[in-house]
Amino acid sequence: MRIRHALGTAVSVLLLSTVASAPAAHAANGTLTVDYSRCRAGTGIPGVACYREDVSRTEKDPQDGKCFSLLTENRAKIRKLTNGTNRTAVYYTDRHCTRGARALAPGRSLTNPPVRSVRYPI
Repeated sequence: MRIRHALGTAVSVLLLSTVASAPAAHAANGTLTVDYSRCRAGTGIPGVACYREDVSRTEKDPQDGKCFSLLTENRAKIRKLTNGTNRTAVYYTDRHCTRGARALAPGRSLTNPPVRSVRYPI
């Protein structure tokens, strides 16, 4: 009886430690920063239909395995993508993390990348 109880406890502890150490449970500590320009409605001045606006967006401690869509507007262009995390990020040319482009190492930046989404590997 004692052996069965001890074995059950050991298996429970092993399962908990395995789940806790699973890569999907970890965050890519740091900040993913996206600087982009977008087209805003015109200024009202004749001939000015589109006003370019520079915007910066950050994701704090992004989760591994989650797909981050970086742009919501069609008329927007990424100027710079900075991976200020401790993990390598993979970036994609579509918004759904299906058309892979390249990897972005921790602490590195890309200028004018053809990127629409990012995922940290599991």
